[in-house]
Amino acid sequence: MTAEVFLGRQPIVDVDRQVFGYELLYRSGPDRSTMFDNPDAATRGVMERILLQWGMERVVGDRFGLINANASLVSHGLHRAMPPEGMIIEVCETEPFDDATVTALQQARFDGYHFALDNVGRLGDLERSCLLPLASIVKIELTTAHDAEIERLIAVARERSPGVLVVAEKVESVADFKRCVEHGFDLFQGYFIAKPELLRRPARPTGARSAAALHETLLDTGDSIDLERLQTIMAGDPSLAFRLLAAVNANAFGLDCNVSSLDQAMGLLGADKLRWLAELIASSTDTIDDDTHLHRGAVRARMAAELLAGTDHVGAGVTVALLSTTDSLYGASIGELLGELPVTDDIVSALLHGHGRLGITLDIIRACERNDAATLEDLAPGRHDDLAAMRSLAVAAVIGAAPVGEPDAAVRP
Repeated sequence: MTAEVFLGRQPIVDVDRQVFGYELLYRSGPDRSTMFDNPDAATRGVMERILLQWGMERVVGDRFGLINANASLVSHGLHRAMPPEGMIIEVCETEPFDDATVTALQQARFDGYHFALDNVGRLGDLERSCLLPLASIVKIELTTAHDAEIERLIAVARERSPGVLVVAEKVESVADFKRCVEHGFDLFQGYFIAKPELLRRPARPTGARSAAALHETLLDTGDSIDLERLQTIMAGDPSLAFRLLAAVNANAFGLDCNVSSLDQAMGLLGADKLRWLAELIASSTDTIDDDTHLHRGAVRARMAAELLAGTDHVGAGVTVALLSTTDSLYGASIGELLGELPVTDDIVSALLHGHGRLGITLDIIRACERNDAATLEDLAPGRHDDLAAMRSLAVAAVIGAAPVGEPDAAVRP
């Protein structure tokens, strides 16, 4: 049975009950549980699912997505894995902020990220809030704020943050909704509007060994990232190749193009975003111990690089080779998987139909795995001796005779 991943989604609506956005909630299973005592881990889980499992558009469409996060995560910089467009970071109003954290929040706001001040319930706290001038949204919790305070809370929010939208939280009944409309709230959230919806989809996990290698790399290099080492790890594992390509789709990062290689994908992301994506992957609980298909994909990538050496097709060939084992890895058709990725038509055609030079290269690799000399002679006439070592490597990968290579042994696309 294919593993699944889950995400909670609760709508926030305007006075006409039109959806403004969704608060996104971590869910570890179909019972709507979280299984995280650490709020930071839950935030990382939500971000990982949005970026590397679903994609922002599939979750919120053209609406806003609101994600709960401690200010310390923003100070750390992890928010930069996400695009600022369509994203609102919810920070608790009662959380303490030191000067360094406030500076980091100010920089994030300057960079285009938006903040919601969450769990507002006391007038004094709001008046003293250093985050209020940075907030695009203020969420007032009806169960905490008294009626007499609500209008003053709304007034203070609008005075200190012009243009701010004020949300009524915990709207649980018709009476609550009517009362909030009379108070002048802009937006509304609660069980009266809708309970959180459970989203579910087949998981696209990462190879456990590569996730550990990423974690080790990030520990070794810290903020001064070893980009080449990071790229090498990510380009040597089919699961990482899949997740990297999934992360660079146009809906997540505003890129209106398809990519032909992992190098191109990494270049479009840039070093900063790649570093934070790597951290999300390294900390993910969605991992898989399937060394057979992971190793076979890595071997196919090395073979593709050799077969296409000296041509302009090496990067695309390596990408095709890595993706060619993901159907077995994830238990889904290659057509379904390609529908989740922003890859060029020649990659799609090679994987679906065996067309073009990339398709022929993949056919040669598969013939090597079968030790099919007749097919190899048809596909690559006169290269029997050249392909002998490659055939031995391929057969060993198929039967599992070779151990999974270290990530730093992978070929660069």
